[in-house]
Amino acid sequence: MTRIKYTLVFCFCGLLLAAQEQASINSFNFESTSNPAFSLLEETPTQINTPDNIRALGVYLSNGFSNNNIAVEVNPYWLVDLKRQRSYERFRGIKTNKKGEFYIDPFIGIKTNTSISMGYLDKKFEGFDDEKKVAALGLRTTLLQFYNSNRLQKIQGSIKKIEEGVQKPLNQLFEEFLIASDLNLPASGSCESIDESYSEKIHEEADAMLDRIFEEQDPDDPDEIAEKGMQILLAMNVSKKEDITKEFVVAEYLEERCNLIEYFVANNAKAVKPIFRLDAALGYSILFKENEFNASTANRFGSWFTADFAVKFNDQDYLHIYGISRYIDNGFNINSEGMYFEEDFWDVGGKLEFELKKIKFSYEYLRRTNGDNKFRSVGNITYQLNKKINITGGFGKDFQVEDNLVTILGINWGLDIGEGLFSN
Repeated sequence: MTRIKYTLVFCFCGLLLAAQEQASINSFNFESTSNPAFSLLEETPTQINTPDNIRALGVYLSNGFSNNNIAVEVNPYWLVDLKRQRSYERFRGIKTNKKGEFYIDPFIGIKTNTSISMGYLDKKFEGFDDEKKVAALGLRTTLLQFYNSNRLQKIQGSIKKIEEGVQKPLNQLFEEFLIASDLNLPASGSCESIDESYSEKIHEEADAMLDRIFEEQDPDDPDEIAEKGMQILLAMNVSKKEDITKEFVVAEYLEERCNLIEYFVANNAKAVKPIFRLDAALGYSILFKENEFNASTANRFGSWFTADFAVKFNDQDYLHIYGISRYIDNGFNINSEGMYFEEDFWDVGGKLEFELKKIKFSYEYLRRTNGDNKFRSVGNITYQLNKKINITGGFGKDFQVEDNLVTILGINWGLDIGEGLFSN
């Protein structure tokens, strides 16, 4: 799924208005494990390049170093061409043990959900007089994920429904015609909005199928497909072409097919959350003190761990209990005499989040263990107006500044292409 996002964040702290383009290394974000390289650079890129082959990656990096601007993230699983070995079951780690029992490999995320991010730019950090060349490399992955038996049954049932396909005889026959004509079957994206060109083609196939069924047969060379279709239509009390339309055939097929897709989207291994998941990330960044590659450097290192225990109330509602740990060793500091120095700290805490169908409530508490006794205590609420627009509000105290009371109101809107769920 490709998403183009624009976010406006209104921060009530003396009526301050800020755009989400920069972030301090001292702040904490529960999404930090998403792009560790950019977190260390204190940047939120408006666009991240995701090349799908090694050649495209090489061209992008070459141009990026020339322009002093790189924001790239790649997943090695998709970057390397292994199409012959790919399948949905392999991607999700779905297997069967010796007893014939269905399970999901708890370590599959290391293979399929590992990404490498890289950033490079000229940036002026807090305390510096001018911009410095800085680069960062990050890695994130899912170390563990466990599903209980009830959630596994949901996932298994969704896969079984897709494998069985449409069940109505007329729809099965029509699907054979579509496959024979090399037409892609409707998927999650197309079910939401059938484009005009595809609609025209699928109606043409329905008309061609009906013509073939009702065409006069040669007794010496009968058309088996036509005979099969006639038997199906007679069982529906349809004996001549005037009794059925291509619009009826298409509507019947799309209804059953798209119901299958909707069930799969709501119950597959992406939508059904594991009962426990552990994510981890590492990032390393270097700052070129003299803005030359052969000059001395300052370094910054970060590591993140996020544990998520998800309690399921029904098909769409969850209670998430997060455990969080982050370590930062920051060498991007300079004193009044122009000398670089290092400081390090741990952020440790947790978060409770109620994830309902269209609304999320959450509260997070984090304590910084660097001797300053700082903490972050923030509540958030997110409401989904529709599939493209979310409204987010938050309030509480941030540990970045003493007595820093924060209120946040945000609007998030975007363009989604393909499958998408609020909970994902």
